[in-house]
Amino acid sequence: MITASDLPIPVPDDHGDDAAAEAWQRIRAISHNPAAMAAFHQIVQETGLPLAPLRALLVLPLDEPVPMRQLAKRLGCDNSYVTSLVDALERRGLATRQQHPTDRRIKVIVLTDEGRALTRRAQLADATPPGSFAGLTPAEVTTLRDLLRKITPSQPA
Repeated sequence: MITASDLPIPVPDDHGDDAAAEAWQRIRAISHNPAAMAAFHQIVQETGLPLAPLRALLVLPLDEPVPMRQLAKRLGCDNSYVTSLVDALERRGLATRQQHPTDRRIKVIVLTDEGRALTRRAQLADATPPGSFAGLTPAEVTTLRDLLRKITPSQPA
């Protein structure tokens, strides 16, 4: 299995000794590591579901409807793109569109039983740290988490 330490860390020459550039390159090497993405790609292969609709499942709650507009906000995309993602989820029987209970103008996305099962699996695959984290002590993991919290934007609602 390939780990993040197996991948070269290219740091652009024009950044010299820029620690921030190197840190960013190392974060990207971990997050783009094929081994870290393997569980996700396995789900894609097993289900035939394209990666984009699968990523939409990562931001959908398991047990409550989400307005289409809110899904667009969570994904950082426009409403028309969300329509195609939800179309793909509906075609696969993973989600349905329903009217909002108090505002008929709003459509909400509701996961089906199959959709909830796949969402749980995808969310677990996404939340599981790559194997390279095993090289850190618990204190180092905590420090890394705390540092990343300082630079990570808050999650969209």
